Amino acid sequence: MARTGAPGEGEADGPLNRIAKYVPTEILACYTCLFTVLVSMQLIASEQIWASFALIGLFFIVTIIYIWKNAGAGSVRTCHMIVSPLAFLAWAYPISSALLGDYYYPLAAFFGQAVIIAMSLFFKPVD
Repeated sequence: MARTGAPGEGEADGPLNRIAKYVPTEILACYTCLFTVLVSMQLIASEQIWASFALIGLFFIVTIIYIWKNAGAGSVRTCHMIVSPLAFLAWAYPISSALLGDYYYPLAAFFGQAVIIAMSLFFKPVD
């Protein structure tokens, strides 16, 4: 059946909307900007790997703090505290592939993102 109107219209909490809500785009934008600077530094391989994982770890913690402060309360916060930090990892890992060398596994990145999409479909706040 053809739909009229914007995608997700009439579905305030539909599956596609939840995926968009759970992925911490503000954090990923900042992470990507800093990662781009890191790439331009021309570090040796061991420094690139260490710095990449350190940046992922820092922004993983930032994601948790950001969600804790901004996600509301109850089941909304609980769902975001479970899915959003994992969503950050699922996106940051492939973004970091340029510097991770042998520590980057494309299949792991693929399944990480698939798991986040699946979680977004099934983790629905009940408030």
